[in-house]
Amino acid sequence: MSREGSGVCALVRSALMVSSLIGVGAWEAAAQLPESGALLADLGLSESEIAQVGGGALVRHAVPAASERELTAGLAFQVPVSPAELVGNSKRNLLDSTDPNMIAFGVISTPATLDDFAKLTLEPGAQKRAQQYLKARPGDDLNLSAAEIAAFQKLGAGASTASVEAQVRSALVARVEAYRAQGLAGIAPYAREGGAQRSAGDELRTAAQASKKLEQYAPAAYQLLLSYPNAKPAGTEEIFRWSQINAHGVPTFVLTHVLLVPDGDAWLAIQRQIYASTGYNAEQAIAAFLPSKGGTVVVYGNRTSTDQITGFGGGTKRSIGSKLLASQLEDLFEKARTQVK
Repeated sequence: MSREGSGVCALVRSALMVSSLIGVGAWEAAAQLPESGALLADLGLSESEIAQVGGGALVRHAVPAASERELTAGLAFQVPVSPAELVGNSKRNLLDSTDPNMIAFGVISTPATLDDFAKLTLEPGAQKRAQQYLKARPGDDLNLSAAEIAAFQKLGAGASTASVEAQVRSALVARVEAYRAQGLAGIAPYAREGGAQRSAGDELRTAAQASKKLEQYAPAAYQLLLSYPNAKPAGTEEIFRWSQINAHGVPTFVLTHVLLVPDGDAWLAIQRQIYASTGYNAEQAIAAFLPSKGGTVVVYGNRTSTDQITGFGGGTKRSIGSKLLASQLEDLFEKARTQVK
């Protein structure tokens, strides 16, 4: 299956890893997010739409694309629990453990170790997938750096599936530690045909720079997006996770970084998918959890970078893909809301 042939649906399914947006920990009071109505109005929601959110509806809001490769979606809704209780519910990892498309997942320690990835295998279809890695070339379906491709080639054409799996684990450990040390600059770019590259770090930086309203309301969190691993606000917690999901028939490895930034009674959750093995380049999702009379108003925005919507008809592909992303995110959040009532 070609990179384009895997389709927008595959990356949409991959982008639904928002179930790990929220993490664990007690936070200190800190910043100045606005009350929910002001923020929703600033995002362009009408008085009627804001009233719908308060009444329990799930309402979309526009998130303008920052590049020709970006799919976007914005949602606002309310849950009848406090922000603290919402975080408490998230500790159960209900969506990860019950998602039929989840093959395996795990938390990554500090520093990352091979043991963190002990459950990671190339199943289903391990032998065939191992051959994809051994035969990988720039521009293939797999997202690999030039150095990673060379490492798999060095194993030799007759390498065992177990040795390929071990090399995959080593590559993921290296990616996590490089990002922890250098932030976006440490993300090795994907090799493309003709010596070209696609940098997930650059895509995530573009997504961060496009989140200007975050700079207005939570400047410390905005600076953290651009400067990580520096400029962490006091009380910030972070979680690294790996997962393998079945994205419309395409097994996909994902490395996810979650930042949890304290903001008084409100909480800010930032999810970055710093690596995806196929289908798309990277993802950034930001959610504000704002206390309200009815519990918590969640204001969520998602930016997913993919090469599949460029070229001829790119505008149409982007429009359709963004609507599909929003629709499937709506379904996921509706299910999530029923689990916290």
